[in-house]
Amino acid sequence: MEETNESKEFWAEKEQETGKQIIIKSFARFIGEKGREKSGLSGLLYATEDRVYFEDFEKSSMLDIFMKKKNKYDKFTMNFLLSDTSEMRKVSESSATACINGTIEEAKPMGAFTGLFSSSAWEVKFKTGESYFFELFEPGELMKLINK
Repeated sequence: MEETNESKEFWAEKEQETGKQIIIKSFARFIGEKGREKSGLSGLLYATEDRVYFEDFEKSSMLDIFMKKKNKYDKFTMNFLLSDTSEMRKVSESSATACINGTIEEAKPMGAFTGLFSSSAWEVKFKTGESYFFELFEPGELMKLINK
């Protein structure tokens, strides 16, 4: 699939902001952080050789054209160093949500049997014991980068 000029400009701007080449790009949903409230923000996850970034984007609908927006959009961004991570693994989304809500301490790895009945999420574990949970469109390259 060919990249548009708008897309090339966007990624060139991100490379200028980070000061490094963007090596991974994926649509993503940030489900949340272990022990915090659920997020569910949709956006882009991208990575350089040493850092992972996530930023959401403003949602709009056809109604927005006809009606004045009530809430001001506040952009959410986050990033973390790859050197702070310990592993990335596939977990069930229901256990990720339970881990985010604090009902369980550790998300359950996604097995072949669970995959038949549950949607999956990706857990990025940190050396501190914290975890971020994502739904990723293309998880393979990020997994290689974190689990090397």
